[in-house]
Amino acid sequence: MLQDQYRIMIVDDEPDIAEGIADTMSVLTGHTCHPYSNALHALAVFKTRPYHLVLTDLTMPGLGGFDLLAKMRKLHPVTDFIVITAHKSKEVVYNSHFLGATNIFYKPLNIEELETAVIQCYQKFILWQQRFQEVSFINQ
Repeated sequence: MLQDQYRIMIVDDEPDIAEGIADTMSVLTGHTCHPYSNALHALAVFKTRPYHLVLTDLTMPGLGGFDLLAKMRKLHPVTDFIVITAHKSKEVVYNSHFLGATNIFYKPLNIEELETAVIQCYQKFILWQQRFQEVSFINQ
């Protein structure tokens, strides 16, 4: 089933937060969620097998969330991104939008709103999968 194939990466330099979000989203949505507490490691994994959705914190050592988003976007332009941060500012909103994030959430997280955003990303994924199936029948 596509729900089992939809993969979500959660990147936050605080392992408890990354794991907590991954566990919660996995239970609520039924999707496969993998937590990463090191952005460089997450990028290395993403290079070998991209994810459908990446939830990333912004302020992390080594590689910040915006840099991570930009690098991943170059590797796999159709991946969706949700930004998670504790910092509300025009710059954060602008950069999130400019880099193509589908949404932004502020800590402390509202889990219900985050769940809704994840479901919306999944629904968009399903829609595009259906469109690809439609044209594959046409082109046979």
